[in-house]
Amino acid sequence: MRLADDDRARVPFALVGVLLLVGSSTFAASLAAPDVGTVDRSTDVAMDRVDAETTAALRVAVREAARAAARDPVTTAGNTSAGRALGTNRTFENYLRLRVAVSARDALSSVEHRRSTTTANASLAPLSAVGAAGAMRNVSLSAVDGGRSLSVTVRNVSLVASRDGRVVAERTVSRRVTVAVPVLALHARTTDYQRRLNRSPVYAPGLARRTTAGLLAVTEARALAQHANAPIENVLGNRHVALSTNAGVLAAQRASFGRADPDAARGVRAATLRTGAEDLFSASGASGPATERLLAAAPTANPSPPPETMPTKTLTVGVNETADDAFLALLREHRDSPSLRSLFRIAYTPNVTVAADVTDSATGRKPAPDAPGPSWSLVRERADREVSAEATSGVESSPAVAEGSRVLETATRRVVVEHTVTRTWRGANRSQRTTTATWTDRHRVRVDVVGSLRSLPGPSRSVTPLFERGGALSGPNLAGVDRRASDELAARGGADAVARRAVEGRVDGRPERRLGERPDGLYPWVYEDVKTLREEVRNLSVEVTARDTATGNANAAAALAAVVRDRRRDLIDAPARYDGVSDRVRVAARSAYLDAVLARLDERAGETAGQNRRLETALDSRGVNATATRERLSTPLVRAETGRRNASDDAGFVPDGDPAYLSLSSVDGRAVDGVSDDASYTPLAARNTNLFTLPYGDLADSVVDGVLGSGGVPLRTAGRALMAANRTLAVRNDSTLRDRRDGLTPAVANSLRTVELTAVDVVESEAGRSDTAAEAAVDAGLARWDSHGERAVATANGSLAAAVAAEAAPNDATTHDRLETTLRVELREEAATDSVRVPRAAVNETASRTRTLATELADEAASRGADRVTGRVLNGTLGSVPAGLPLSPTLNPWVATTNLWVVEAHGAYARFAVSTGDDAVPTTYVRDGSVVRLDVDGDGERELVGSNERVGFELRTVVVAVVPPGGNGVGDVDGDAIETSSAWSGPAPGPRCDTPTGRCPGE
Repeated sequence: MRLADDDRARVPFALVGVLLLVGSSTFAASLAAPDVGTVDRSTDVAMDRVDAETTAALRVAVREAARAAARDPVTTAGNTSAGRALGTNRTFENYLRLRVAVSARDALSSVEHRRSTTTANASLAPLSAVGAAGAMRNVSLSAVDGGRSLSVTVRNVSLVASRDGRVVAERTVSRRVTVAVPVLALHARTTDYQRRLNRSPVYAPGLARRTTAGLLAVTEARALAQHANAPIENVLGNRHVALSTNAGVLAAQRASFGRADPDAARGVRAATLRTGAEDLFSASGASGPATERLLAAAPTANPSPPPETMPTKTLTVGVNETADDAFLALLREHRDSPSLRSLFRIAYTPNVTVAADVTDSATGRKPAPDAPGPSWSLVRERADREVSAEATSGVESSPAVAEGSRVLETATRRVVVEHTVTRTWRGANRSQRTTTATWTDRHRVRVDVVGSLRSLPGPSRSVTPLFERGGALSGPNLAGVDRRASDELAARGGADAVARRAVEGRVDGRPERRLGERPDGLYPWVYEDVKTLREEVRNLSVEVTARDTATGNANAAAALAAVVRDRRRDLIDAPARYDGVSDRVRVAARSAYLDAVLARLDERAGETAGQNRRLETALDSRGVNATATRERLSTPLVRAETGRRNASDDAGFVPDGDPAYLSLSSVDGRAVDGVSDDASYTPLAARNTNLFTLPYGDLADSVVDGVLGSGGVPLRTAGRALMAANRTLAVRNDSTLRDRRDGLTPAVANSLRTVELTAVDVVESEAGRSDTAAEAAVDAGLARWDSHGERAVATANGSLAAAVAAEAAPNDATTHDRLETTLRVELREEAATDSVRVPRAAVNETASRTRTLATELADEAASRGADRVTGRVLNGTLGSVPAGLPLSPTLNPWVATTNLWVVEAHGAYARFAVSTGDDAVPTTYVRDGSVVRLDVDGDGERELVGSNERVGFELRTVVVAVVPPGGNGVGDVDGDAIETSSAWSGPAPGPRCDTPTGRCPGE
């Protein structure tokens, strides 16, 4: 069907026209009605306006909340509902969120817009309804623009429009605002600063590491000055602790904030000048009001730049006395080691050996048995021989001999051996018959008499000339030994007998020793050569660090042994060939001497290892971990790390501490922000403990007595204590010191008597003097010193040995050196024995009283101006009081003297602020230990939220000092092993206000 023919679903045209007419009429009527009402848009306008005002209000609220949070930060949450909501992690960030929530709540409460009859306002849910935790969940924040700004998002802001008490529109929105307040960066930098102040010096750079570096430099310099007899009572004082601590605080500020508090920097410069001047004047003996006035008028000085590495003092330890010990061992006869004389005997007593060699043989053939008949059987057979020898002509080639051997005599023999065999036969009828047969062997035999050198220490070299005159000393050079070769051959029956025995295989090849003649100057020549080597070896040394030495990790003896082994070839200095036997024995003596040195160094190394273990145990008993201390003192300082800048350096952070310089004395509250005007504040407490103060105490004994036994002090220490007492009594008649000195004197005298007897025995044996002459020489040597104290010191340092040797052997250089060396070794060893050690109580009591009087005299001299004589006496007294721990396995040899100080410091600022300016909103972050309150629930009452901790620190470190042997060691000699500042008191030493509790008002 076509579409035109299909009339299904068609609409009549008339109906369409009616609909169009009605619609047009209705539209015209509506256009003509003048009183129709307009659309009301006041609700939309009000909501838009309040939305915009909400954003502006939140921006202001966030800015003020951030500044308020910086002004009164919370780092420790309080024990309240609001405080507990802050938690223990990210406490400040949570507190800032709470501050923003409260500030936003208050700011939005005044946001309202009216439009016609419609009122729109903004609000956050009341904190009383959602709680502090719920309010904080509505706020998120982050640092932007490198920490220069704070971005905050506030969620669940309710916008409500109402008309006639009826809500006509509402919606919930979130708004994000950014303000130029770097509060998070301020807090992060301050937290980083706090961490640096309390970092372990082992794991990261910070205050403890910088303080340790500064104290090491000070201690090392003052220790060496004291060792050089400067009148230094305290090597390390709390004034040095305070200065180094404040210098470390400045370094930490620069690392955390990019700059330091200008006032603090000025304070450190002033303290540096004053401390240095005090040290200088105290060393020169000048102090008192005039000195104080000079210090007050002194100009400021710039501090030295911070070190890039931890100051590391190295100590030179030499072979020293061990060279004498080994030399004396070479001079004396020992069963298990060669001596100089035994080397001479061996070198000049060569082996003489008679050898025989069958060079040619023509042997006959033994006839086979030949029976008399077919029925004869052999019963027995007997062989006989006859050997004859005769000289023969012809020249035999010389036999090959080993290095150092020579054929002294040669003979050639023809040896004929006639063999006869007799056989007995038995016939069938049991009758016997005998038959004989002969054959001949002919041999050519060379007989040699060989002289050979015996084995000696040292490299194997050819010896030329040998067994003939000449050589280094143009002496016999074993030339007479060849004459004895004929005697040795004759003693064995002559060449014929030896040749006959050679054919028979019965030559005795055991060597005989024939003593050769020595040149006249052999002993002094070799002695002087080894003596020169002794002095060269004595000066060999190694470098060990002070930290390893003082904490029981250095073993200088083992290192020295390694050096000697490494240089052994050069030290022996053997020629390519020996110039005769004397040259060979000279090198053998050098080699044997080095063997003796190594044996004693190895022994020292084992003893040192034992002492190191005892030292570590002793330090551990005082709370000093030796391993941790070594790590702390060996950690490198890197300037780039201490000056590192964070990403937000351009924010211009400026730290400001009050008080700027953390002093050990109290500061008037009127000069310190964060403390009330009627109070005073002590910002730093310090304690330093010197571990080895008296010549010997319990701690030192635990190290030394492991080898030496207990109950006594070495003679050298007792002698120095006695000398110091005598100097003090020369200017102050003190009955207590005089009584103690008089008690110490006989004890030292008794010990010296034992030493004198040893010296007499040595002079008798080594110099060949009679008993009377030996006693006279020892008395004359002792007479060079006036007092028992001086003689005791001379005994220990070798001066007495030189004096006695000069008296007993003034003319013979070799005898003099041998005697002096023997005396040095014997007297030193004798002075370290238990029988010679002086009672500890007598030494310590005398030394303690001497220190007390010396300090009093120094104070009096400073106040009135000491005369030159008194000043010299005082300087000698203060420089003669012994201190420190001698580091020596057996006090022989004395390697070094060490001392350690355990340094503790607790400090805090009364108020520490960090401000920022530049393009940021001026903001100051303050930490002053105050309690923080905030009206969280909006009831008008400020609830406790928490508090902020003062920026402070607690550090503990160990400082070591090591000085060379000799002198009076190193340590504090004013009698105070523990020096504490005024604030180091009570159960919790540290910074405090002058209140009964030590806490400042407002804390």
